[in-house]
Amino acid sequence: MSKAMELELAISGETRAVPGRRRRLAGKVRALAVMVAALCGTGPVLGEADGPDAWRVVGVAPDDSLNARMGPGTDYMVIGTFDHDARGLIQITCVPLLPAGIYHGLSEEERRSLPPRWCLMRSPDFSVEGWVSQRYIEEDPGAAGAADGEGDPVLRMARDRVEALYRDHMRSLSDASVTSPVHDDRARQFFTGSLARELANRHPDADPLFDAQDTGISDLRVALDAEQPVFRGMITVNVDFRNFGRSQRAVVRLRVENGSARIIRIEHDGWTLE
Repeated sequence: MSKAMELELAISGETRAVPGRRRRLAGKVRALAVMVAALCGTGPVLGEADGPDAWRVVGVAPDDSLNARMGPGTDYMVIGTFDHDARGLIQITCVPLLPAGIYHGLSEEERRSLPPRWCLMRSPDFSVEGWVSQRYIEEDPGAAGAADGEGDPVLRMARDRVEALYRDHMRSLSDASVTSPVHDDRARQFFTGSLARELANRHPDADPLFDAQDTGISDLRVALDAEQPVFRGMITVNVDFRNFGRSQRAVVRLRVENGSARIIRIEHDGWTLE
């Protein structure tokens, strides 16, 4: 048994010596999984609506890793791992789901009696996704800047805008309830007015962000251009990824308009969206 699994067992209260308790815990975990399917997106979730954009792994030994499971509990199979010092993780949701209004009305004793919380986490390159015990993650406010050495707030804003564009678009590809940023309803949050109109009128023969009709995206990374992040007022952000194993790059150009970074062009190999 790995150290990470032993830690998970200790936190959840599960032990091999108490099989009855193990079965009861399994029942609770499966009930929580049903809650995810039934309640996700139906109301406010405590600590998520206004939560941090990035998280990091804590409390795991340097020679170990954090298990990512297919469901919220140690009875579920391990489907991946996060490094002991992984940063910039994306939080998708957590269980048990609890509206903030109800949580704040609980007494301290009632809060302490709540079952352990599990969170569905994803690596920033989308290569690992799975459920982890919330005990092993904490807010990572310096993830973006630390990863890319971004000291300029304007450059950080531009990079974050592109990262949010691709992150939300990736979510829309796997979740029909999420509206893609390239859709007319949201495009003006990311693109200049002219490019937003171009997207609205463009025939969807290929994904405009990944330059493909079919997508199997992995190893996605968003970073400022290392050689020339700014030229004549235009900011360049590179998006590297693999689509069905093939390495590709999209070059995203932005300008700051009225204090906000807006995308003016996306360059793919052989064609440009502008």
